[in-house]
Amino acid sequence: MGNVVSNVQEIIAANKEPPTPELKQLTQAQIDIIKRTWAVPYAKPADSGEIILYTFLERFPLAQQKFHAFRNTPIIMLKGTPGFRSHAQKIMKIFATAIDALGTENGLQVILGVVTEIGKYHRRRGIEKKHFNQLRSVILDILGQVCKLNDEEKKAWNDLMDTVYHVIFNVLDEGKKVNGKK
Repeated sequence: MGNVVSNVQEIIAANKEPPTPELKQLTQAQIDIIKRTWAVPYAKPADSGEIILYTFLERFPLAQQKFHAFRNTPIIMLKGTPGFRSHAQKIMKIFATAIDALGTENGLQVILGVVTEIGKYHRRRGIEKKHFNQLRSVILDILGQVCKLNDEEKKAWNDLMDTVYHVIFNVLDEGKKVNGKK
């Protein structure tokens, strides 16, 4: 399953327009895996979110310019600050909302609604697919380490990320069509 992260990293390195992943139908076993493993990072959401966001900016320093609130602050000074931790907690809350909805009666609609709004918000700020893929690689790496995911668990998380990114990438593409691009 390490090759999923490798494939994302190759697309990032080549600076290609990432393809839109397929919308995946998660199995009940995958939902159970995601909910069980999510409990590890979500036990301390602010700390976990901060690790994800900090690692993202550390690996992809140019992405910091997309964050208006802390674009001019050296990364080392961001750790532990209220604004940085608040943004990190928002990331965790979005995932928590989606994960809580998995396997529920209207779960897919809840997930699609939340993720669509995230896509629209970030589209207005000029966030591109490559930035989302950069974040994806960090999230999957950190989850793999923190939760000690096996291949089956990594696949479950990858399938969830495909679903989330399918929606976000479609929202980003809609913005290009409206603006006359591509």
